[in-house]
Amino acid sequence: MNRRERFIKTMTFDFPDRPASGDYFYYESTRKRWENEGLPVDADFNKFFNMDFDPFQWCIPVNVAGPVPDFGITTLEENEEFLIRQNPNGEIVKILKDQPPPAMPQWVRYPLESRKDWDEFKKRLNPDSEQRIGNTFLELLKNEHNRDYPLGMWVGGTYGHLRNWWGVENISTLFYDDPALIEEMLEYLTNLSLKMLDRVLSTGIKLDWVMFWEDMAYKTGPLISPKMFKQYCSPYYKKIMEKVNAANIPIAMVDSDGNIDELIPLWLDAGINIMHPLEVAAGMDVIKLRETYGKKIGFFGGIDKRILATSKEIIRSEISPILEKCFEDGGFIPSCDHAIPPDVSFDNYRFYRDLVCEMSGKVAK
Repeated sequence: MNRRERFIKTMTFDFPDRPASGDYFYYESTRKRWENEGLPVDADFNKFFNMDFDPFQWCIPVNVAGPVPDFGITTLEENEEFLIRQNPNGEIVKILKDQPPPAMPQWVRYPLESRKDWDEFKKRLNPDSEQRIGNTFLELLKNEHNRDYPLGMWVGGTYGHLRNWWGVENISTLFYDDPALIEEMLEYLTNLSLKMLDRVLSTGIKLDWVMFWEDMAYKTGPLISPKMFKQYCSPYYKKIMEKVNAANIPIAMVDSDGNIDELIPLWLDAGINIMHPLEVAAGMDVIKLRETYGKKIGFFGGIDKRILATSKEIIRSEISPILEKCFEDGGFIPSCDHAIPPDVSFDNYRFYRDLVCEMSGKVAK
């Protein structure tokens, strides 16, 4: 069974030869540490750890919701402590020089502050722009019939992009102050996603998965109420899922950090069948979710990144019950619940990967 077959069977609760493996990406600072601790320089992460799924490497090179052309990177101010710059998406941020990623920058200004800003910004959201699909797409088409890995496409989202463009406070009040503008932006984003899907699918390429991106929750709950999500976001999810289902794409995932408990029923209603990354620090518990939803949803994530930075004994005791329960049920690829941080040693991560292999072997067919 190849990686593609294994991934699809795993995430659709079928019977693979063993559960598929995969993980979220790592920070560059993590990779540098690991190379100092034994990871071969420039090693292919997926080959080294025998991964079956990578949503970042094995995806269509398409820019669904970013501005084209982008705003580039412009340094506006710099001293010994920090720099202030405009990023490609248009936001202005303050970055402390002694705190590289995963440290977060301070947002100084967002690209959208008014309807006039939106009218100008959306000119950069042209779905017909040749720059929206990367040059490597032709290589993917050329090798489509020989592909043995799961290929998919990030298809945009709703609230998450608006939050990035307006900021949390501004977008929160905009739902009340100008709901018509919210509707206009969401409709524009949805049509952009649909047209990009059309451009990709019209080539005859077969997608195995799609991923929506949102990041619409914080530690204790969503940044938007379920009522507002159902009113404003659900209709657009359903429009995109109509096309996804018509193309017989079996797996539809959503990526949102934070506590998404209140949103899961709404995503299920819209046709999403995989949740990611299920942030443990925000109270997301894949065992409890399995007890609640059964096989209605699958999981990609659910492994506490903080645990991976402790000891091998704690890693085994904390993670083994999750692997045992969810591997047995199916529909589960264990993954760090966000990018692997640099406080996780290479030795600890290898131990964790070995544990995953050990536990998946117990349910191998």
